[in-house]
Amino acid sequence: MPFVEANMVEERKRLQKLTDSSPEAKKAVEDFDKEYEFRRKLVLAREDAGLTQRQLQELSGLDQRAISRMETDEKISPSIKTLMKYLDALGYQLDIVKVE
Repeated sequence: MPFVEANMVEERKRLQKLTDSSPEAKKAVEDFDKEYEFRRKLVLAREDAGLTQRQLQELSGLDQRAISRMETDEKISPSIKTLMKYLDALGYQLDIVKVE
């Protein structure tokens, strides 16, 4: 996939120029990256538990579509209650940690 990789490299350079010249763009990219990483960790926690979304639905009481949206849709922000049900079913807890 050299073509795809070359395009990704070019897009990354273009994005870097934009974020270097615009504090607002830099903040938007940082926020997106944080949210993407959080959602990725949700998926990894579920997969590490060996569960499908449907199995997590049974354990958590959440709708499978809600689980899917929580894991993938950046337009959706789950409520704390929903997030706690998701994490509780996997044996996780949510902690607030000061960033150093």
